[in-house]
Amino acid sequence: MINEIDLKTLWRELDSYEVELEEEERSLREVWVKMALLKEKNEKEAEELLQLPELTFVEPAETKVTLNVGGQLFETTVGVLTRDPYTILAGLCRKEPVIKPDAHGVFYLDRDWWLFRHILAFLRSNILPNELETLKELYVEASFYRMESMQRAIEDLPLDQVANTSAQINTTWPGVIPENAAPLRRPLNPANANIRSKYGFE
Repeated sequence: MINEIDLKTLWRELDSYEVELEEEERSLREVWVKMALLKEKNEKEAEELLQLPELTFVEPAETKVTLNVGGQLFETTVGVLTRDPYTILAGLCRKEPVIKPDAHGVFYLDRDWWLFRHILAFLRSNILPNELETLKELYVEASFYRMESMQRAIEDLPLDQVANTSAQINTTWPGVIPENAAPLRRPLNPANANIRSKYGFE
């Protein structure tokens, strides 16, 4: 049987545990308050940062943009070029663009215009050319434009679909960017690490 001394000792220990729990609860509340305040501060700073002209896109999305790519003129819209918002092409559509247009408002890019038409087709309609050599060239060209979306789409193409029997392949938009979605930036998927050998880059 538990004697009176043991009961008193037990109660003292329980009281001590209760005090410790109350201290821990108070400490956790303070941490949560600090975290909430820090989160609110970070969100406010991020919102202010995104309002800077160099990070804000021209509106509306239907605004026309003219590009001179390797001597060939292309006309498209802000909505098309900003579909992948972290690319050089999207950077042309900011209020303070990464490259200044000429006196006529045309952006000049010293790149291959023949490949660029495939880039526009991908941005407009999710289609890629159905020809292995062109896909290899596009993969490299996408790297220049920082078009991770196109590189991922090429990585994900099954080789049995790449042939010369049709002009193009319908693809899915990798990491489609719905509103408030996470950006595309990420390390290469280990499952696609063999992309160089798959498409004969090595």
